[in-house]
Amino acid sequence: MNKNKIILFLISLFAFTACSSIDEYLPNFLTESSTPTAIQEAVASRINPEKEIYALASAQISKSGSIIAQSRANKQASETLKKEIRKEVEALYRGNFDKMDAFSKSVMTPVLPDLVTYSTDLAMKKVTQKGAWEDSEKVYSLLAVDRNEVITITDKVFRNFVDNASKNLGNSTK
Repeated sequence: MNKNKIILFLISLFAFTACSSIDEYLPNFLTESSTPTAIQEAVASRINPEKEIYALASAQISKSGSIIAQSRANKQASETLKKEIRKEVEALYRGNFDKMDAFSKSVMTPVLPDLVTYSTDLAMKKVTQKGAWEDSEKVYSLLAVDRNEVITITDKVFRNFVDNASKNLGNSTK
């Protein structure tokens, strides 16, 4: 019985790998080797980590070609950058929360995830592609957003929410 399961698993694995490129389905940390030095230098020349949040991603050039690989690299870079922006936005909101009294924190805490998501989505609209490269095996995509843009957007969303909440509370007591 156990032997049959192992054989079935091996046949399934063989069929899966024969029908598709398994590299496309494995996480990057399992398939990516280090980024070539030339790409690292190009990234370093185009990005200022103190002023920008960025993400570099790559995708294997498969039988479908470099255009599809570029699309995959762009998508991966966008997803990675969105996570990095979200971390930055959360840190900014936590900084605002540190300045609040206990009551204000209790009012703001339930809406924090929505504010973070909204601010992150707005910041993603400011993302630009800073570079795209191709070698014999992979396509690379570099996306970035100005850190000040993220701060400005987050601050604006926070202030608008507080202003609107204050107005609504003032209107409800009349």
